Amino acid sequence: MMLRRCAPDPGGNAAGWAGQGNRQGTGRVQAPCGGDWAPAARLGVFATAVMALVTGPAGAQSLPTGTLTLTDAVEAALRSHPAAEGARARREGAGARLEQARAARLPSFGVEGTLARFQEPMVVAPLHGFDPLDPPEFDRTLLQGNLSLGYTLFDGGGRSARIRRAEAGEAGARAGEEWATMELAYEVSEAYLAVLTAKEMLEASSRQREALEAERQRVEQFLAEGKAARVDLLRVEAALSRTEAGEISSRAELDVALGRLARLTGLSGEEVRTAELVPLRLSSSGELGLGIALDMARSRSPLLSRAREEVAASAAGVREAEAAWFPRLEAAARYSDYGTVTGGHTLEWQGSLRVSYPLFTGGARGAETQRAKAEARVARESLRLAELQVEESVEMALAGVKEARGLREALEAAVGQSAEVARIEALALEAGAGVQTDFLRAEAELLQARAGLARARHGEILARVRLAVAVGELSLDWLKAYLEVAR
Repeated sequence: MMLRRCAPDPGGNAAGWAGQGNRQGTGRVQAPCGGDWAPAARLGVFATAVMALVTGPAGAQSLPTGTLTLTDAVEAALRSHPAAEGARARREGAGARLEQARAARLPSFGVEGTLARFQEPMVVAPLHGFDPLDPPEFDRTLLQGNLSLGYTLFDGGGRSARIRRAEAGEAGARAGEEWATMELAYEVSEAYLAVLTAKEMLEASSRQREALEAERQRVEQFLAEGKAARVDLLRVEAALSRTEAGEISSRAELDVALGRLARLTGLSGEEVRTAELVPLRLSSSGELGLGIALDMARSRSPLLSRAREEVAASAAGVREAEAAWFPRLEAAARYSDYGTVTGGHTLEWQGSLRVSYPLFTGGARGAETQRAKAEARVARESLRLAELQVEESVEMALAGVKEARGLREALEAAVGQSAEVARIEALALEAGAGVQTDFLRAEAELLQARAGLARARHGEILARVRLAVAVGELSLDWLKAYLEVAR
């Protein structure tokens, strides 16, 4: 379990800790700041785009320009991150196993040679008869060469079952690659938005500091003229200290987010720190209905695809185990050369049909069949569990989008109202009719509202990305279509 620090929520609650479990094993991930995200869905054509991006070996990436977009960051991560590389390697390995299984459909063809030295002279070539007038040749050193051809005519369906199991394994590996790319794209989006949030937090703190510094100048002037009390200056300085403390916290969050983004993308830390990240906003706020979202997830989810392929592979494993109860029929042909080191070579051919059947295996054959059937039951139940998890993930993602949108709309109104209150209080102080504590309180509330709005806007984007993962529509094209530059 890996723990990471979560920032305070817009309501001012203390920061918490969010965990990230073993996603490959459990099919579940954690929400950005507490809460459990359920398994996601297929990435559509994402895997195809990923392969098009792999143009060189993994390693440190370089940023061609000073601007880093979210799609640039995702592409860089898919080129270099170990999760993506490992998923591609697993898919390639599964493809090789499939080719190996399919090779059993072809006949075997090979050559061999033997040089043997005997204690006593041995007949050079096989005897097919005996003629006293032409006795067979004997020698202690014999040479033999064989050109052989073999083919399995019948094995009870075991060969076809092994091929089907390999096909299911390769399809499952492809689904696993899609899942890995989706999770990586989500993590990059999360880190990218965390950087943008921290920068907006710093900007909000800077605005408040400017307002408080102006207030301090006003109080210092009045204090010098004897029109203000010392406590008024202390209040302003205390507010400035709190703002500076908030800036320190925001800078620390920014450093952590930048470091995580650099690790995910493979870019150097300096490149990420100096790059200009593009502010984002959702270009469409359309909602998916629960029924449509569930249908999309059921048809596209890589978790479901992988679970279905595991069911198919386990069923093929049962057929392979049951094939051991049938006899095996093989055909073979051989062309042989018998001779010695001094010559006397004889050529002849052979053809054969071989039938084999184990009469007694000590119970191993039956136990293998029972094991295969038990694994098939496990696979079927795992599929049912994955279906429940996908349904839960879609419902949670939809609820998260609605919650994030409502929070963002409420905080937008709060920022506008708080800004107007702070402006009025500042004017009242300038006119000598205001109360300093009211102004400081208004500035603090404005800062809190701005910080909350920054988190809410990016939280809404991240929630929409999670929903795209859950229903299986996330891709580079989706990121370009649904996320645009904020103006």
